[in-house]
Amino acid sequence: MTDLRGWGLPEQHLLPDAVVAFVDGELSSTAHERASAHVQRCGFCAFETFTQQQARAAVRTASAPTASASLLDRLGAIPQEVELPSAPDGLAITEDGQFVAVQRTDRPAFGTGPVLGSSRPLGSNGWFSGRRARQGAGVVVSGMLLSALAFTTPESDTPVPAVPVPQNAGAVFATTP
Repeated sequence: MTDLRGWGLPEQHLLPDAVVAFVDGELSSTAHERASAHVQRCGFCAFETFTQQQARAAVRTASAPTASASLLDRLGAIPQEVELPSAPDGLAITEDGQFVAVQRTDRPAFGTGPVLGSSRPLGSNGWFSGRRARQGAGVVVSGMLLSALAFTTPESDTPVPAVPVPQNAGAVFATTP
């Protein structure tokens, strides 16, 4: 955000991905021209481009990594066959290696319970029924009503005092990184 353009918009810097694509030559010709013109004007982006070029050169001149002999020996010692723990409850593995669910015989099968709608309605007995539930609902409703009354104020005829406006209220500020 260095200076203001003709339309009053702050100037933008190149994104890190755009800097990498610019250095690697992966931008289209139009985008490359725009980025090149921006890098010539913007010191921040010129520095970012320079450091990316240094990183690219360092990676290209680096030798290939090698693994130590002890690491290769340990990798070669990994067993080919391992005894696996038992399957989790309710699951089994078929001979072709797929997981399947095992139905437990001590529970009734799915769909053998009571017909939907034949049981008692929720809240028909127990803690949420009767006098306690009505009292609790009354407390909730009265609390909501009191809070609504507390937040509403009657209109008054007294005028609101005017706050003086600072002289530089319309000024536009430019920031630099």
